[in-house]
Amino acid sequence: MSKVLDLDLDFFVYPVRRGPVRTHPRPSHIDNPCASVDQVRRYLEQQCGLSRAKKLPGRFCNKHDGAFYAWKKWIAKGNLDKPFEVAHLDGHSDLSFGDASWAYILETTLALPLNQRSCPPRKTHCMGEGSYLTFAIANRWVERLSYVYPACPWSDYEKRRNEAFSGFPPDLSCVLFKNQNPASGVIQLRHLDKKSCMNAVCGGLVTPIAIEPEVPFSMAPANSFSHSGFTHMILAHSEKYCPLEADRLVPVIRDYFYDAY
Repeated sequence: MSKVLDLDLDFFVYPVRRGPVRTHPRPSHIDNPCASVDQVRRYLEQQCGLSRAKKLPGRFCNKHDGAFYAWKKWIAKGNLDKPFEVAHLDGHSDLSFGDASWAYILETTLALPLNQRSCPPRKTHCMGEGSYLTFAIANRWVERLSYVYPACPWSDYEKRRNEAFSGFPPDLSCVLFKNQNPASGVIQLRHLDKKSCMNAVCGGLVTPIAIEPEVPFSMAPANSFSHSGFTHMILAHSEKYCPLEADRLVPVIRDYFYDAY
């Protein structure tokens, strides 16, 4: 099985910048400091099993929904086997939280035949950098998803390396999960009509028109994640969530993959 390291630069920024934000001005390094070059190298090599001597096929994206289009192209060219495993290292879940893209997917995307789901309109409440993972799941590209998130300032990372961080990230859309509960450990997309969507968001009972294959889902704070065997890599810049000082980390991370088209 192919294993994709899906990394956003803001994974190395803490605290995470949330809510509707503008690209300019970018966040301050004082308010949202980033990891050091040495910390990034150690993390990628020791906790992700990467090597500069064995670069992975990858793609650099200005915005994270570029991953969806990279995966689509790689699949079409036979360079990425589906379904594939995704380790999503990011300050945000990118699972349709904070807008109505989840409703578009459950009502409209899932009503389409599978071979017609891979061209969603890119606009508000539809395809975007905060929803591309849900669209990838709706296309049945994803076999398993891990969401790995920063949980403490990177300046404290080494001394808090063995700390147990409790709780869930605050940006999970319950309606996407089995029993509407992220703790279920399963993403379960249900094709719903508009009335059922309204009931679902209010926590009411719904009768799905159809249910998509379940996708195992796990969450882990950055310090407890350890994985190897990645076959592909994505790096998203997402500059509106990162201070200018984080840009120096881009060439460091790009040392671990080559651009594959």
